[in-house]
Amino acid sequence: MRRIPGQMNPFFIEIIFVILFFAISATATLQLFVAANNRARQSSDLSVAVIHAENIAEQVLTMTSPNELPPALKNARQSGGKYTIDYDKNWNRTQTNPRYVVGVTLNKTVTAGGTLVRADIDINRRHNGERRIYSLHSEKYLPRRTGGSA
Repeated sequence: MRRIPGQMNPFFIEIIFVILFFAISATATLQLFVAANNRARQSSDLSVAVIHAENIAEQVLTMTSPNELPPALKNARQSGGKYTIDYDKNWNRTQTNPRYVVGVTLNKTVTAGGTLVRADIDINRRHNGERRIYSLHSEKYLPRRTGGSA
């Protein structure tokens, strides 16, 4: 068989199409893996955030006095009525470059019969902007103690 100059062999055209097909398939597969990794990270963040928020909420529910502070907030930064706890990417407490920020606002409403303590707990992710992961509200009514004999 005689070859004509300037004409491509059909084998080379087929190889080009196969390489193109594999390149497109690899791109689609890579996008799927990246999306799955992001979903796994979001799921992990949510699970840990729920655990931290529920821990603080349970500590609010065990308060016996309106002046008491939940143990999780004892070492937190305080600004006004808001407590802030910073965590690194492995959810360890940190003072610098936090990845996750837990904000707790304690509101106390005093009435004639006692005090209502409300905790608003917000957990945010600080990476490429701030995004809320989880929010939880907890309340505890502390009746006023009367001095009297039983």
